[in-house]
Amino acid sequence: MPVLTSNTGSFVMRFKNEQVVYENEIHCRVGENEFNFTQNPTVISGSKGELYDFVTASYFNPYVTTVGVYNAANELLMVAKLGQPTQISDIADTTFVIKYDT
Repeated sequence: MPVLTSNTGSFVMRFKNEQVVYENEIHCRVGENEFNFTQNPTVISGSKGELYDFVTASYFNPYVTTVGVYNAANELLMVAKLGQPTQISDIADTTFVIKYDT
């Protein structure tokens, strides 16, 4: 049992709590040819409204930083932020594992 002291004296504090926490996982699979374009508005030329050349090149692969989880009614349920940007492969499937507690 912790005993806390302060400049006005000391006191004893007791705490007891129990909470069940369920761990959940969602596996989000991205196919090899899915989501291989950026949503960043800076890739569009302001004067012509066309894409810049570097976006249409075959070596362009965007990075994922955020994954949104939606229900069947297309309502956003949660947002998962990645610890670091992850490049989407154009030759293999990519799976994101989202873990959350309830």
